[in-house]
Amino acid sequence: MRASDFLDIYRADGLIRTLAAGINTPKNKNIRIRGLAGSLDTVIFSALFKLRAHDAIIILQDREEAAYFQNDLQSLLEREVLLFPMSYKRPYEFDEVENANILMRAEVLNRLANKTKPDIIVTYPEALTEKVINKRSLASNTFNISKGEKLDIAFLEEFLHNYDFEKTDFVFEAGQFAVRGGIIDVFSFANELPYRIELFGDEVDGIRTFEPGSQLSVDSLDKVSIIPNVQTKLIQEERQSLLEFISPETHLWFKDFQLTGDIIQKSFDKAESSFDRILRESGNTQVVSGPAALFIDGYNFTARTEAFVRIEFGSRSFLTDPAIF
Repeated sequence: MRASDFLDIYRADGLIRTLAAGINTPKNKNIRIRGLAGSLDTVIFSALFKLRAHDAIIILQDREEAAYFQNDLQSLLEREVLLFPMSYKRPYEFDEVENANILMRAEVLNRLANKTKPDIIVTYPEALTEKVINKRSLASNTFNISKGEKLDIAFLEEFLHNYDFEKTDFVFEAGQFAVRGGIIDVFSFANELPYRIELFGDEVDGIRTFEPGSQLSVDSLDKVSIIPNVQTKLIQEERQSLLEFISPETHLWFKDFQLTGDIIQKSFDKAESSFDRILRESGNTQVVSGPAALFIDGYNFTARTEAFVRIEFGSRSFLTDPAIF
């Protein structure tokens, strides 16, 4: 049985249809789904998404649980589901970043800023503690390339050098680019694969993604966005919570609402402690932005969630006066 056939059984169920109607009723801002065990939560979400596709952020308890949930959703829905991870191992330890995580965070922001269809984002509390670059700054620091348009190679190289992209013979990781005649390879921080841009004279003749190891093409594209490392290169840009970046129509799914707020507050406290240590070591000279500029605390995060439809599906319930299903 295919995954789509399996979900069709749940989509036809009366309880699922009642739940879908309840979630999409404007007066129901807080919703509680009871009795989910095992992987039933991913099945229920997938069936609801098939009935009515909508932007959703699903907040699990930790990175491992989020990764499993993402994998299950991709198998059931047979579509891409984005993972939004934390970028730093510890607050203010800018040299100890997870490059793969920075890539995934930038990809999520790029997708949200250039939406063409509803997106599903799976994440966990520590990742939501870190603020993200605001949409205006992201747009002003993005280089867009479209098929059929004119492209000045010298201007593109200048842009890439200004944002600390490294010129190499071959690209194999984010932040690198290579120029060979009328072919430009760029590994943007907003995509898991590098782009190959082919020119005919000064016109973009083709754009495709490719595997760095084999150099084989993967997909042909009409337009791409070149984004620098938004976590380090643009660290001085104004930051905002991810909840300020997303659409107000997004549904927030919580495995444990109270635990999410508690972990975010604990992470913020760690950031404050790290910042105080940096201040002492620098002789009280502030060399980096304070915690409030880079991180969100538990109270402010919880307050911002009130603007969205919030759905709890774990074993505990903390939302006030929820509609229960």
